[in-house]
Amino acid sequence: MASFETKARIIKLWNNYFKYDPIDMELLNKGFFNNNYILPVEPIINDESYSLLGIRSKKFLYEPYENKSAWIMSAAYNKRESLIKLLNNQVSILRNMNVNNIFYSSFSPGYFFPGIDREKYPELYETLVDYGFKSIELALGMDAYIGDLSIKCNDCKMISNLESIDVKEFLGVVKSNFPADCYWRAKCVITKGYTDQITIARVDNKIVGYAMYSNGNGDFGFAPGERFGCFEVIKDFRSLGIGSRLLAKTLIKMKSNGIRHAYLLWGNNRVSSLYKKYGFKITRKFDVMKLELKN
Repeated sequence: MASFETKARIIKLWNNYFKYDPIDMELLNKGFFNNNYILPVEPIINDESYSLLGIRSKKFLYEPYENKSAWIMSAAYNKRESLIKLLNNQVSILRNMNVNNIFYSSFSPGYFFPGIDREKYPELYETLVDYGFKSIELALGMDAYIGDLSIKCNDCKMISNLESIDVKEFLGVVKSNFPADCYWRAKCVITKGYTDQITIARVDNKIVGYAMYSNGNGDFGFAPGERFGCFEVIKDFRSLGIGSRLLAKTLIKMKSNGIRHAYLLWGNNRVSSLYKKYGFKITRKFDVMKLELKN
């Protein structure tokens, strides 16, 4: 376990580099050091850089167990060469562990950000590209000021808040159709007693999709807040207007709770046009990156 002094050094390096995205001890511990699903691989820090790298410590819900991949949750430096030296040490260890891939930074549950915002942190992006990392996906961060929006949900009889009687069916649908991270987030909201933060869609009396909102990170991460998502519709029921109804109804619920701003960290081009209809704008672009280790 890293000492308090080591964590304090990481926070200092983090906040010196990630000027748009500061961190504190609570979030660092929750996202990495106290994340029960990730096992840190030392070394993670030297005098001028850190790389919060780890492997999966145990199976995450119903996802297949993966022991051939590693994840860098965050990395930053004062001197470029110091990070390269640190990465060399980490890669050497991972090769001996027969790890095949390193990702930056799509680990779940608990990623800080989906990837690297190359517009705000071009030096880090370019350093990782030079090291051999390649961008494999673009995650869109989007924000909306919903206070001035007049939102209506037409023909929304199929949309309702999640009730206690629906929970077992709902979690079964999520488990059968959607990523484990979505199940984890939904289960946490339900366990905390905030079922009305989840909106469901029914067709022929079967749940076919849902949307939810919560707070950001920290101890109150699943209390009412501005973070929109997860947001999912079963594949066979997409392009039928269900997603639009779910989004509208959820935003109305947020407004009724006094929330005037909504954001999401991970959207894609497929749904960005739908978000834009409700006032969302692309504010961040994160490159999810991958390094293939060739033995």
